[in-house]
Amino acid sequence: MIRAAVVDADTDLRPVLAALARQGIRCRVYEESGSQVIWVASEEEALQAAALVEHLQQLRAQGSFPESSGTGGAALTGYFPVRQYLANLQLALHTAPVTILVIAAALLVAAISQVGSNLQPVSNLFYPTLNPGPSAGLATLFSILGDISGPADMLRTLTPALLHFGAAHLIFDTLWLWYFGRMIEGQQSSMLFFVVVLFTAFVSNTTQYLWEMSPNFGGLSGVVYGLLGYIWMWQTLIPRGRLRLPPAMIGFMLLALVLMELVGSGWIASAAHVGGLIAGMMAGLLAAGFHRFR
Repeated sequence: MIRAAVVDADTDLRPVLAALARQGIRCRVYEESGSQVIWVASEEEALQAAALVEHLQQLRAQGSFPESSGTGGAALTGYFPVRQYLANLQLALHTAPVTILVIAAALLVAAISQVGSNLQPVSNLFYPTLNPGPSAGLATLFSILGDISGPADMLRTLTPALLHFGAAHLIFDTLWLWYFGRMIEGQQSSMLFFVVVLFTAFVSNTTQYLWEMSPNFGGLSGVVYGLLGYIWMWQTLIPRGRLRLPPAMIGFMLLALVLMELVGSGWIASAAHVGGLIAGMMAGLLAAGFHRFR
C-alpha cells in the first residue's frame, strides 16, 4: 500500500472516498497521530487521490466544502445538504468536465425549447437536410460526408443529441450520461472521452437520418448506448481493468433496447440507439486494443 494523502481528523472525506470508488480505486483510511491517512495500491492511484484531496481542500478554504459536525445541523439541511451537493458538483467539474459540459448543454437547449414544446428557437440544431443518393441506408453511413457543405452542416450532424422531447426523455438520457461519463472520464483522459462522444453522436444521428430520411429526431440516447458499447468492449479486452460494468447491467440495457424497438418503434429513434452502440463498440475495441498493444 502507498501513502497517498494526509488530512485533518475533522475533515469529512466522504466526497473523496465516493469519487475514488466511482473511479474504481480501492483505498484504506487510517488514523495516525490525530490525522486521517489515505492509502492506495499504486503510485498512479496515489496521484489521483492526492489531486482529489487537494481539490477538496481548496473548496474547504473557499467555504464550499462542508465539514462534519456533532450536532448534525438543521433538519432541512440534513435531508437536503445543498452545500454537499455543490461540493460534489465542483468535484465532478474537476474529474468529469466533458460530462458536465454535455449535460449542461442539453439542459440549456431543453430550457430554451421548453423541453421540446417550442422547437422554433432550436430549429438550427436539427440534422441538416442532405442527399446521400439513391442507395441511402446503413451501408452509406460515411458517404454522407460528401454532401456536407461546410462546418455548420457538420456541426448540425452532432447537435440533434442535445434535443429532447419531454422531461422523461431528458432525465433518462442525462442520468445515464452522468453515470457512464463520470466512469470513463474518471479512468481515462477527458480528451479521449470527448472524441468518443463526438464519434458516437455523429454515427448515431447519421444512422437515424439515413434510416428514416427525416431530421425529426433527437436525444442523447445514441451517445448513452455508445458509451455502454465502449465500456463493454473495453472490459472484454481488458477484463482486469477498473473500467467495467456488471454483466447484468449490460444485459438490462440491451434488453431495454430490444423492448423499446418492439413497444415504441414509431416514436423512438431506435436506429440511433443501434448506431450509437455499434460506434461505441468500435471505439472501445480500438482504444482497448491500442492500450493492450502499448
